[in-house]
Amino acid sequence: MWLIVLNRSSGRGNVDHKLRRFTELCKQNNVSYEILDKDSAAETSYALKERLSAGTVEAVIAFGGDGIVSLCLQLVAKSSIGFCVVPTGTGNDFARSIGTHKKSIKSIFHAICFDKPTSMDIAVADNFTEKRYFVQVLSSGFDASVNELANTIKAPIGRLKYTIAMLLKLPRFKSIEFEVLIDSQKLNMNSMLVVVANGSSYGGGMKILPNASFQDGKLDLLYVDPVSKFTLLSIFPLVFKGWHLKHPAVHVVSAESIELRGVTSAYADGEFVSNLPLKISVIQNGLQAWICK
Repeated sequence: MWLIVLNRSSGRGNVDHKLRRFTELCKQNNVSYEILDKDSAAETSYALKERLSAGTVEAVIAFGGDGIVSLCLQLVAKSSIGFCVVPTGTGNDFARSIGTHKKSIKSIFHAICFDKPTSMDIAVADNFTEKRYFVQVLSSGFDASVNELANTIKAPIGRLKYTIAMLLKLPRFKSIEFEVLIDSQKLNMNSMLVVVANGSSYGGGMKILPNASFQDGKLDLLYVDPVSKFTLLSIFPLVFKGWHLKHPAVHVVSAESIELRGVTSAYADGEFVSNLPLKISVIQNGLQAWICK
């Protein structure tokens, strides 16, 4: 049985049209499905956990953006249940990564129905009290403060709201003292931001680490040296093409385990995780997801 999990508040509320077409295809192909449609994230999470515990769900298909992806990931991670997303959100970074972004409903349905899911790496952030899984990017420092503000902006959507949030936050932001353990090797740095990536993009297609892979068993750490606000502003547009990696103030290191310490918070896949410290580790083959080619 397929479990369809909805987030009607994502994007511009275009869930209904896509859902109608998807369920029509389910009926035409004799696919058994159930729709989970709740009013809040807490209710959705509770109901999803209950449904999965019954042991009858073979696939979870999320209708929404990266928020509903993150919610579902907490419960389907490290299981044999297949996962996919029909993008209706504003950022849709996971959808971009698995190829469902801007794909037709028929193409997405066909991939789920007739292809096998692909094993993908995920990451786990542990604040030594609780753990949270993520699949794309964890950000801390300036990026986290921008993410926090962007989550409060209702319009415009997508990349533009992150750009607006960045411009609002930049004038007062100062670099942060970080202590970073990279596979047990200590690195002290004064940095504007620190990013830990499993996937390549965040913020609606910003290619923060374009060479990051879901299948290499590694996390990519990016950090930016203290720079003037003008320089940071000049680096920002380059992120949309991945060209920022050529800037001398930008550094990238790969690792299996990364620990972050500093007086700031962290966001992963657009959702608040916790304040630092955090230990982030890769979980190889931690998610079974359909790739839409």
